[in-house]
Amino acid sequence: MKTLLLIRHAKAASYGAEPGDHGRPLATKGTDQARKLASQLQAANVFVDLALVSTALRTAQTWQWLFQGKAGNEAQFIEELYLASAEQIERQIELNKKSFQTLAVIGHNPGLSVLAWKLLAAGVDHDPVAERAVRAAFKTAFAARFDFLGDKPKLVQLFDPRVG
Repeated sequence: MKTLLLIRHAKAASYGAEPGDHGRPLATKGTDQARKLASQLQAANVFVDLALVSTALRTAQTWQWLFQGKAGNEAQFIEELYLASAEQIERQIELNKKSFQTLAVIGHNPGLSVLAWKLLAAGVDHDPVAERAVRAAFKTAFAARFDFLGDKPKLVQLFDPRVG
């Protein structure tokens, strides 16, 4: 893996067709966020080989908006990523990183934001403004791109559908 993209799912509806959190779909605001984020990723020429996706409906729908139908984009829907901790996310990345150049994880907070903070702390040459943005909040449909060209991660780009 040379590039890791951490993506928090887009805004979910307050409830779904069935009781519980797992089946909540994207809200109208969430589909708008996902569409905007897809445009930002495309404009930045960000393509993924594999997306590791939580099995929650809102993460699956976010993946569909971002990557489904685009050449070379494969998804693995992983139950362990549903509301996963940073350590659980890291385990899934470790299992898949050697087979792919660009790996995306579409999941939930707080696990994604904690992992982003850990990568920042272990990383090199990051922009202080970008660091503050990551540390402030990993809002819905927010994405952070880390490159692993050296032995340490480097935050190289942030994507936020609320900007631009």
